[in-house]
Amino acid sequence: MNIAVLGGGSWGTALALHLARKNYSVNVWEFFTEQASKMQNERTCPFLPGTLLPNNIFISSNMKEVLNGSELVLLVVPSDKVKSTMNQAKDFLTDQSIIICSKGFDNNLNLLSDIVKEQVNGEVYCLYGPTHAEEVSKDMFSGIVLAGGNGKEEIKEVFQSENFKVDLSNDLIGVQVSSSLKNILALLIGALDGAGLGDNAVAYVITKGLNEIAQVGIAFGAQKDTFYGLAGMGDVIVTCSSEHSRNRHVGKQIGSGRGLQEVLEEMKMIAEGVTIAESIPLIKEKFDLEIPLLTGTYEILFQGKKLEDLFKVL
Repeated sequence: MNIAVLGGGSWGTALALHLARKNYSVNVWEFFTEQASKMQNERTCPFLPGTLLPNNIFISSNMKEVLNGSELVLLVVPSDKVKSTMNQAKDFLTDQSIIICSKGFDNNLNLLSDIVKEQVNGEVYCLYGPTHAEEVSKDMFSGIVLAGGNGKEEIKEVFQSENFKVDLSNDLIGVQVSSSLKNILALLIGALDGAGLGDNAVAYVITKGLNEIAQVGIAFGAQKDTFYGLAGMGDVIVTCSSEHSRNRHVGKQIGSGRGLQEVLEEMKMIAEGVTIAESIPLIKEKFDLEIPLLTGTYEILFQGKKLEDLFKVL
């Protein structure tokens, strides 16, 4: 099977490495031409230091070249680039299945699956869970959730391995909402850590925050159980607790007194939670929800609210 990965960042490359270990031929599309050439020639990924890319991974910034002959396509670009990437890709697609690994919503709170379904003929799935790229790239044990309709059992076999377990779900909505909003929660957890507010506060925020995420998901039409499985609670735990988490890192810097823009400008990779947090006022208004932790994180990031003041209104 020939597999195309659209997105040459840390997660796209980690998935390519995992699939290459299973002896699939993997083509990776990297937006930046210079970086694509460097990855192809030097067999390295700048976001995964020490990782060697095997010969059955090909990297290019030429979309047609990457998608030509593909039988399965993974979409692993930032959420705000999903629509433009699919607009570019659709002329080179036939009926391949698309697996969305990007996380977030568009500016109108549309799910990424809805955006992709408008532009492709094949089946659309989502792949989310507590899987840091740094560990998957090293073949460390991980578990993930594949959500979608018909054919997901066959797709599962493509990914499943001794160290990469795949659960199945039919809740496309729930896995997307959870994978998006848990990044906001990680920002807040990082801020608590940076401010030295203690483990008790962290436990409170994780527990209550997961309930808020579930409220939003149910309002979107998701299944409640999704939020207490790997794609929900599992992803919240790993994103909020791991030093690998970019969102937790940003929050920690803010909690220690630094400004958001200053922190973002020095980062090489994107902290998706910051982009997604901008959607919180729209979500709150659309569904008439009381989600004080998610709302408070938005206010801390963009309105100068003090972290200590968040707990006064809970």
